[in-house]
Amino acid sequence: SVKLEAQFSVGLLGNLSSSSLSGNAPPSTEYTSLIGLGGGLMIDYKATDEVTISIQPMFIPKGTTVSYDLPSYEEQRDSANIRFNYYTLPIMVKVVASKVVYVTGGFELDFLQNAKSELINIDGENDISDMIKSFDVSVNFGVGFTFDVSPINLFFEIRFSQGLMNVSEISSDEFAIPPE
Repeated sequence: SVKLEAQFSVGLLGNLSSSSLSGNAPPSTEYTSLIGLGGGLMIDYKATDEVTISIQPMFIPKGTTVSYDLPSYEEQRDSANIRFNYYTLPIMVKVVASKVVYVTGGFELDFLQNAKSELINIDGENDISDMIKSFDVSVNFGVGFTFDVSPINLFFEIRFSQGLMNVSEISSDEFAIPPE
């Protein structure tokens, strides 16, 4: 990030994320994570020497792979990739733990841009945006490492984010394994 004034800094950030869904899966169904690349901006306000407030508008892909047994085949499994694209607004507090290490926590407002599902053994993508809530809220916490490489600060952060809402617009009794 490049310093604008003594207390503010603005920068670009890249994101490598692993995400998954959880919930009441039908019998013989499992969720596994998907990897995605995202990016955005970072606006930091240095409140004190130890505390920074950071606003980080960004684009983040999220999703999961759902694997399930096909009812009429004894050993055959199928799966679907479910992908969500969000514009997010994390609002984080960073607390310096040492010259290089900081801890961070806060919350995130997520705005759904689109949602798609793709059955692995069947060609084609389906738009499922109407089945997913357009808004989510998450809590975040993590640890980061910062390096002053004048005139920029380079940082690496490991962050855990937990959604607080059920993002599905489908009731559990409506859910069914896709047809074979």
